[in-house]
Order: sequence, then C-alpha cells, then structure tokens
Amino acid sequence: MLQLYKILTAVLACTGCMGLVISGEINLLMSVTGAALIPGYYRFLTGRPPAPKWVIGGCSVLTLLLFFFDSLFISSDYFIAVGHLSITFQAIKSFDLKEPWDHLQVYFMALLQLIIASEIIYSITFGILFIIFLVVFVTAIIFSHFVKEDAIAGINIKKPLLYISLLTLIITVVFFISIPRVSQGIWSRGHKTGIKSIGFSEKMNLGTFGEFKLDQTVIMRAELEPMIPGPYYWRGMTMDEFDGTSWRNTLMRTRRTLRKKGREFFVEPYSKSEVVQKIMLEPIDTQVIFGLERIISVTGDFYRLEQDPSSALYIRRRGSKRIQYVVKSNSDIFTDSSSAGEKTRYLGMPVFLKDRIKQLTDKILQAEATGELPDLQKAKTIEGYLKKNYSYSLIVNPPRDNTSPILYFLFQSRTGFCEHYATAMALMLRSAGIPARIVTGFAGGELNTYGGYLIVRQSNAHAWTEAFIDGSWERFDPTPPVVITQPPSTFALYMDMLKLIWDRYVIAFSLSDQKEIVKGVSMPFMKPLTTDVRHCLPAEIFIVILPIAAILTSVFLMKHIRFKRYGFVTAHYVKLRKILKRRGITIKHSSTPSEIRKETAPLGMNQSILKALNLYEEYRFGGREAGSKERAVYKRLVREIKRKLR
Repeated sequence: MLQLYKILTAVLACTGCMGLVISGEINLLMSVTGAALIPGYYRFLTGRPPAPKWVIGGCSVLTLLLFFFDSLFISSDYFIAVGHLSITFQAIKSFDLKEPWDHLQVYFMALLQLIIASEIIYSITFGILFIIFLVVFVTAIIFSHFVKEDAIAGINIKKPLLYISLLTLIITVVFFISIPRVSQGIWSRGHKTGIKSIGFSEKMNLGTFGEFKLDQTVIMRAELEPMIPGPYYWRGMTMDEFDGTSWRNTLMRTRRTLRKKGREFFVEPYSKSEVVQKIMLEPIDTQVIFGLERIISVTGDFYRLEQDPSSALYIRRRGSKRIQYVVKSNSDIFTDSSSAGEKTRYLGMPVFLKDRIKQLTDKILQAEATGELPDLQKAKTIEGYLKKNYSYSLIVNPPRDNTSPILYFLFQSRTGFCEHYATAMALMLRSAGIPARIVTGFAGGELNTYGGYLIVRQSNAHAWTEAFIDGSWERFDPTPPVVITQPPSTFALYMDMLKLIWDRYVIAFSLSDQKEIVKGVSMPFMKPLTTDVRHCLPAEIFIVILPIAAILTSVFLMKHIRFKRYGFVTAHYVKLRKILKRRGITIKHSSTPSEIRKETAPLGMNQSILKALNLYEEYRFGGREAGSKERAVYKRLVREIKRKLR
C-alpha cells in the first residue's frame, strides 16, 4: 500500500505538468527540466535516498533567478513564467521527498498547474485530465491521512475513495454552476494566441486567401433555427477602396455604438422572417463578429457592440477568448441608411485601371444586348461571364513585371481565387456606374448531423461582391463553385459534437446560463408570498443557496458516514480512549497505552482496562491476527468498561 501511495504522488506530479504542456502555450525549452521527473521518481520508487540538501537548495535558488529572467525577457509574461517555474519545482521536489508533508507540496503544486492550464487550454482533453486528477488527488489525500496516522497497513480504501470522490465531484459541479461569472479570466487577460485570420483587418492584399483555403482549423460552429437550406454567407467586413494591389476598409474608423436592451443589441428593424443563429466563435485575431447576411440583432455578453456604415459589426475583445452569441437575421431587402452622396465612394478606382476595365465591361454587356440593360441584368451578366470564362486555382503565380494583379488576372492568367473574382466584378460594376464593394467572411459550412449544427472552417474563408441596385445592396458571387477537401468522417463529426458540448456548457458557461439554470430550479418557489405582495422570491438567491446547501450536505455526510479507517482492534482502542476521556481522564493525542494505564489506576477497575490495553498492543504491534474469539473478548472488555464508568 505504501508503494501505491508513492506511485500516486508521481502520477499527480506528471498530471500537473502534462496539463501545462498540452496547452501548447508553454515554452518547451523553458520546461525541459520536467524531464528530470523520470529519474527523480525512479529513485523515489526504488527506495533510494533523497538528493543532498545543498543540491536541492542550489537548484531552487537558480530556478528563482531563472523565473525572474523568464518573466522579464523570455516569456515576457509572469503567468506563463509561473507555469515554467512550477514544472521545474516539481522536478526538484521529485529528488527531495522524505516526509508526508513533502507529498502534500507535490499535490498542491499539481493543483496550481491545473489552475494555470485552465486559463490557457480549451480542449476537452483538459476535462479528461481534470477527472483523472480529481480521482487520483482524492485517493492520494486519503492515503496521506493514513500514512500520517501510521495506519496504512490493512486499510479498506474502496469505500472512502468512492464516497469522497463522488462528494468532491458534486461540490465541484455545484460551485462551478453557482460562483459569479466574470467576462475575463482570473488573471484578467487571455494567454492563448488567437487564430490567424485574413481579410478582417483594415487592409487586404490580393492573393492572401490561397494559403488558408486548405486550412481545416475550425473558426466557428453555428446552430440555425430554423435550419434553412444554403448557401450560407457569414458576413464579416466590407472593403471599399482599391489601390490596384490591395483593398482598404475606410469605414471602420467611423463606427457607432449600437443601442442595447438587456443583452440584445439592435442593428436593423425586426422582420417576420427571422433566422436565429447560435454561434460559438473560436479565438480569432479580429474584432469582427459574423452572422448570416442582413443581421437585425445580436445578443451576447458584450459590453459594447459597434457598427460601421457598411453594417460590419465589431466587439472590443482579445483574440484569446472563445465567445458565444446569438444573431437574428432576416431575408428581407438589405437596405442601406447612407445617403446617395456617400455612394460615390463605391464608384472610385485607380486611374490606370479605368480604361482597360471599362473596355472589357462594355464589350461583355454589349454582347448580351444591343440596348441599355437594367443594373440588375448588368450585374448578373458580369457575374456569369467571370464564372464561365475564368478558372479557379489556389496556385496563382504573381505577375513578372509591375502589372497590377487584377489586370494580370483579367487579361493574362485568367486564373485566381475568390478575392480575384470579387475584385474583378466590383471594379467592372463601378466602371458601369453601379456602386460596388467586396465583402470578406465565410461561405458554406459542414452540417454535423449528430449535433444539428454547421461547422465553419478556415477553408471556408471567402470574398464576394455587393452591388447597390434599386435602393438596396445585393450579393453576387462570381467565384466558380469548387470542392477542395473531402468531407469529414463519421468519427470526426461525433468528436466535434462532443467538443461543442464541452465548449458550450463548460468553457463558455456564462452568467446567462446561470440564470437559466436558477430559473428552472426556482420555478416551484416563484409564487407570491402573500395575496397582497406581487413580488416573487428572486431567482438569483439560489446562487447563494446552492453552495451553502452543498457545504451542509457534505458536512452531514462526513459526520454520519463512517469510513473504515482503522482495523477492528485499533477502532475499539480509539473508542476506549474516548470513553476514558469523557470520564475525566487526561488523555492527550500523544498518550501511549502505558500512560493511559497510569492515569486510570485511581478508577479501581485497572484490571479490565489493563487487559484491553494489553490485547491492543498484542494484536496491533505483535504481528498477530485477532480471530473471532479474540475479537469477542476485546469487544466485551470495552463494553464492560463503558458500562461501569457511567
């Protein structure tokens, strides 16, 4: 049993270090000291002596000096530096385990490591690791108690382990649900790097989408109510100014704060044909949030939501935090509140592009009809021409000379990807006198039939064109349809569904979720206190009641559930000590059987007590096993002493 206790200590130390390593945020060079856990615990488990004190002390001082250097220059982040420090200290401690207290230091260092890891890792792997840690931690704490009491031999660990583990898990869940929620992490900042994105900053160069089209990184997951058929266009940012090689968003500088009621921000007037999207957005290095086109409102735990004149939406957040929000969109006409004068910004283009693009546009439109076409027909003609006469490819060679990328696409290579097509159409529309702009976002998404939601990946990044026709902005997508990747396997979809559940109900568990749970639990109590009083018992009071109830329940169970912490002889010896202590005999925690004999001599019944104490010493320390007959004698003596001392 003692060897098992040592193994538990080693497992906890490795679990804590592993939690930090799998986060991906720890510098492997700074945490290479963790490899010393292997020889350290090998020495410990094989019974070799601890390392000399001067070695442990010297390594500890060097570790502290390295910590300050790490936090100031290497990691430049005290939080990550503490993670490196804890790994090194765990390695040092593996060479310095002597007393039971040393084991407790390992346990709580591992607990600190998991707390740090919880701030920088969102994977469901952490949940599995936490459950393993919880069971091993409880087991090790129970063992440490028995080691301290010198009662490690012959104990029955199954019952205490089962009850305490379940109780710990219940209390953990209750406190997780009931503790107050904050918008930031416990250290007030995120430490996970946001996913690198494209097309959602103030500037976008042509040719940047290609490198991301094969990236299968998940950007967001969205549940639709109702589940409408595609195509799905997740609108992000609008680009309005083109200089020949890149697009700029000049509109984001004139953002306005949206009106808010409760947690809901209002973008456009309501419509009867609403599509609700529950979106879980991964950490991404942009302030833009996404939703299906024609957003009318956004609900989320945001302090502020801003909108630019092109209807792009921004929140002030760091790219290290996953967020969830609800979008309502409609299928009505996409109106634009800006004046007609402001549309001129969507007609400009570089002078050196005007003539060649206008000639091509006029040629295309004249081939369609001899007379003047309506604007809508012009846009559809240009869209169809690009789809039919140009090829889609992720490998696009740049122009060899100083030719503009868009002229090279239109007149030489005739090959490109989405931003080439969207740019070409926007410029051709402008040359025909139709205000146009390009929009960056995501198109499509894989339907996960297990969870009934859409998975949107980095490979779904897309650019398309919007044209102002007959008083509203209309979407056009001149990019030819193309299938780049194979659909995911059934197993991959099932695992993604589990990940969404973990992200939704654990990582992103919020104040609004608390209120929903409390509302459901408190519903039976939501009744008027009197016929004259209309106010009901506030649901939020249960946030306080739940943890208090959990504490009281745990105290009750610990008091009334008797764990088999001692063998038969020791248990009755403890009982005898309590009987004598209640009679007024001075018995300290350190009192030995010999000292108890001296203290009980004045009672006049020393023979019975003497026999009971002799039996305890004989079977506790004499190496003999008490049979049923001996147990009956021992039990009778204790019962007799109790009766005579009443």
